[in-house]
Amino acid sequence: MELSELSWSIRGTLGRKLLMKAQQYDDVVDFTLGDPDIPTPDGICEAAVRAIREHKTRYTPAGGIAPLREAVAADIAIQTELPLTAENVAITIGATEAIHLAFRMLLNPDDEVIIIGPSWAQCPNNVLLCGAKPVLADRFTEGFLPDIGYLRSLITDRTKIIVVNSPNNPTGTIYPMETLQAIAQLAHEKGICLFSDEVYSTLAFDKPYVSVGNWCDRDNVVVFGSSSKIFCMTGWRVGCVISEPHFIKRLIKMQENMVICASAPAQWAALEAVTHTVQYALPIRETFRARREVLLDALKDTPKMRFRRPEATFYLFADISETGLDSRTFCDRLLEKEHVAVTPGLSFGDAFDGYIRLAFTLNDDVLHDGAARIRRFIESL
Repeated sequence: MELSELSWSIRGTLGRKLLMKAQQYDDVVDFTLGDPDIPTPDGICEAAVRAIREHKTRYTPAGGIAPLREAVAADIAIQTELPLTAENVAITIGATEAIHLAFRMLLNPDDEVIIIGPSWAQCPNNVLLCGAKPVLADRFTEGFLPDIGYLRSLITDRTKIIVVNSPNNPTGTIYPMETLQAIAQLAHEKGICLFSDEVYSTLAFDKPYVSVGNWCDRDNVVVFGSSSKIFCMTGWRVGCVISEPHFIKRLIKMQENMVICASAPAQWAALEAVTHTVQYALPIRETFRARREVLLDALKDTPKMRFRRPEATFYLFADISETGLDSRTFCDRLLEKEHVAVTPGLSFGDAFDGYIRLAFTLNDDVLHDGAARIRRFIESL
């Protein structure tokens, strides 16, 4: 069987490769994936069970059940200050499918997509799956904020989309209003579409999260959301796309031909979550806020490691360049010697090979143990 050239162009993510390698150790501390150990809240689970018992297990409309589309529209309208309705929303199988579908909607072969780095590792792969070219804007200013001048220099007559991720994975940075306004103005000036990945919107600790959609042309922005991180529903696979009705209508037709629809019970569970955000999401945020402090305190004064306090998400992006090791070598040796798995910065772009990402999605005791092992490893170099 001869595989296509496209299939060979897609690589697995380094984080998952490290995770698979880590399975050989019984005592591994796993900081790799953004997959919280916090169980999905009982009320959300009960909504899914109730849906199953009420036999709500058949196909749903391709764009999602109407109550969930309406609830997402109302929730996002508060965040973006845009007048949204259910017609602005499509429910997808996680944000990954949402982003892939949206790329498919706009990209033709040889188009270019500028991805502001450091970026979620699977984003460039989804561009490649469309036959287009990912271009990483990997220069940044203080606090991992994008260099707007450099971003401008990357734009060509083939540039179709700029991808923004704030709150940012892996840095935990929330882009300030001035930065978002500058990106939106640049997109408007050049007639480029903006994709805004906002899956960590409620996991903002120190200052309010603001959507870039507040300053965009309404027909030129696509926003992505997910229940995975903010409600600890990673395995439920419910995400969403928010844009203009004409875009959503065509995207739904594409979804119908790819996966038909998201899981019916999972959608009813997500409806319970979205309509009770304060009840479910805020306690989860406070748990991660506390865990952030535990990890920062445990790693403080670790030699040859520097990091900023993450403003959001559940990630710490640490500079380990003073160790003299590239990120992949550092991660391989750390796993082999101390049985600690972390994600190489290389996963987020070549410019970040001097960094590692730690997901503080573990309980306090494990965070302390993992931090002690990391310190011991670095001190042994």
